[in-house]
Amino acid sequence: MKPLLPLSRRELLKTAAASSLAGLAWPVSSQQAMAQSKTLSVFAPRPPDPAPPGAAKFSEAAFAEWQKANDSSVSYDLVPWPELHDKMATTFASGEHVWDVVYMSGWVPEFAKFLTPFSAKLSKELVDDLPKSSFATVTWGGETSGVVFTLSLLTLFHNTELLQKAGFKEAPKTWDELKAAAKETTRDGQFGWVLNYGEPAGIGGTASYWMCFLQQAGGKLYNDDATPAFNNDAGRAALQMMIDLMPYTDPGSISYVGINDATNVMTAGKAAMMMNWPFMWKPANDPAASKIVGKLAGALLPAGPAGTASIDGTDAWTITKTSKDPDLAIKLIEFYLDKEVQKRQAIDTGWLPIRLSILSDPEVQSALPNAAVVLEQAKHPYDSYVTPDYNEVTVAIGTEINKALAGKSNAKDALAEAESLVSAIVKKRS
Repeated sequence: MKPLLPLSRRELLKTAAASSLAGLAWPVSSQQAMAQSKTLSVFAPRPPDPAPPGAAKFSEAAFAEWQKANDSSVSYDLVPWPELHDKMATTFASGEHVWDVVYMSGWVPEFAKFLTPFSAKLSKELVDDLPKSSFATVTWGGETSGVVFTLSLLTLFHNTELLQKAGFKEAPKTWDELKAAAKETTRDGQFGWVLNYGEPAGIGGTASYWMCFLQQAGGKLYNDDATPAFNNDAGRAALQMMIDLMPYTDPGSISYVGINDATNVMTAGKAAMMMNWPFMWKPANDPAASKIVGKLAGALLPAGPAGTASIDGTDAWTITKTSKDPDLAIKLIEFYLDKEVQKRQAIDTGWLPIRLSILSDPEVQSALPNAAVVLEQAKHPYDSYVTPDYNEVTVAIGTEINKALAGKSNAKDALAEAESLVSAIVKKRS
């Protein structure tokens, strides 16, 4: 999924909203700043990637009221997805205070020394309403330095019309059923499967898709001593499954860099199935952008030998150590996770809430039928294996997987080489 810019692993189909925001940092006016006694700066991706009230178009009145009630103002520094990590790294390395609250996606372990642990200060009412596993990706070295704000798990999206025409009454539940459905729906210029395998790294890169299959095969990325644990039967079975799907996969998948490239194929009615993030539901049901309105359904990812499993987008809010008002920053994050704000986030933007009570809300599930699927997927493993060197590790693995998918290697050789590369990376960990 990338018609204009490689915005993200989860770009929306309609980039007009993002384009209209180009160049804006959402500063408060000088008069407003003077009138307020406290100011917070928030670093986040531009919409349509997951952005908070005041940046994205939801809960705007409530956001204005929160600022008034807390005698404060909030300014946003919003950048395109590809710029997030590097701008963060450069800014933190400078040692200067720039932001109070920072968006993270799998980067908490890498930047942990610049962040303030604050989960113990969150209200019990909020923490009790979050999946316990949601704190795993924001914890490193025994300290939890963030809180996830959207339950963004990969699930199976499928075109019910194409499956029914091929003789399938429901979505595939197992690997064998997935291969059979992909084969039978590859016809008449359409393909059974589509994904973006052109970018090896990060959450939503080739390596992370393989991590879903790896867990479904009963494998894991690391041993308890942090050495690679994937060059075995489970790892090879996971990669072989991806290879087996290639004859029924849109050929462009091997070069598609962003998830939007793959999503565009799906919403054009040219592919029957794909893994995707929850955000897809809303644009895929927009008649102005999609040819599959009313034909899309969600399901759990097909089960391998060990069952179904996924990965988490790990979208989280964190607080910097340089923040001059961390208590106010906590209040802001708690506002972002307020029940009504979470509800509007889901209904208005398509980004699902992390709060269990809102995920189960009838209005949310009516507006976003995939919410129930994601909630069910969350009952099964979804380890994203984030580490301080996650980008380097996923580049190493994803590059070798891409070679295998392109027919330039095989599962055995690709994983042997990946193991060698990751072993060298792991040895450098402090």
